[in-house]
Amino acid sequence: METCIAVDIGGTKMLVAEVRENGQIVNIKRYPTGKLGREEILKRVVQGVYAYESEIGWENGKRPKRMGTGINGLIDPVKGVWKKHNENDREIAVTEFVERELGVKCYADNDVKATVIAENKFGAGTGCRDMVYINLGTGLSAGIIANGKLIRGSDGFAGEIGFMNLTGGEGVRTELRVSGMGMSHQTKALLERYPESMLRNRAGGIVKGQDVFQMAEQGDEMACHILDEMVKMTGLVISNLTCVLSPEVVILGGGLITDNRILERITGAVTQKARAHLEKGVILTGLQTAYAGLMGAAAIAFGYQQEYF
Repeated sequence: METCIAVDIGGTKMLVAEVRENGQIVNIKRYPTGKLGREEILKRVVQGVYAYESEIGWENGKRPKRMGTGINGLIDPVKGVWKKHNENDREIAVTEFVERELGVKCYADNDVKATVIAENKFGAGTGCRDMVYINLGTGLSAGIIANGKLIRGSDGFAGEIGFMNLTGGEGVRTELRVSGMGMSHQTKALLERYPESMLRNRAGGIVKGQDVFQMAEQGDEMACHILDEMVKMTGLVISNLTCVLSPEVVILGGGLITDNRILERITGAVTQKARAHLEKGVILTGLQTAYAGLMGAAAIAFGYQQEYF
């Protein structure tokens, strides 16, 4: 069976793996990256593949011919270009650089858009022509498949639901309520209101979602408030997306979705009208959360994204 190289680039780490065409991981290696600029990230990708090759090696004894990588931000998957983040940025030719350095055919896409393709091919969305995948992790974003095609929009920004404003407040984006980053932000913002919270000792750094879940289970008022806000806002997001897109199913993935208790609460926060139009409901991802990005990278490496244009 043919294999590919899959690379998942995170905020502080990178996963390099060899993956079979059916989505099965052969081997995987984690490499720290730290906070790097975009050019440095690409160099680290190439270094990571060479390191994997020397430390683990390939299943068939030679480097796979295909490679896929999921990248945060706006990606042109046809040109293989990482678009500008800011006005002073320049576009970066991701696939051209990798192909020149490694001698493999390379494909690149936005990480969540790649993951929704994997979810549709290998995971809980198999066979669905209309579905929404919501990634609840460090940030908040979605991958949308409508009538069998991936919705990208005019410049690739479609699905960036973290920037939605459902409250009408100035500068209040949904991501600040529904994400790991948002939970950390809320903890710092609410300290004066909840001075006795057990989360106060963590507020100087990054507050993890699991910290909030754990403290909420112990009855901590601030943690309960933050979790309640997350559940309510996620329910609103799903309700609104359902009204606009009418998907068969909404699939939740990402590091903040850990068990069925949170899923049940979120489902309960979806409006009755929206639930009535979700044929397969709100369900958890069928991919391993830790490796969902790798599955997305593998899916595009094997050219599956061509089916969704």
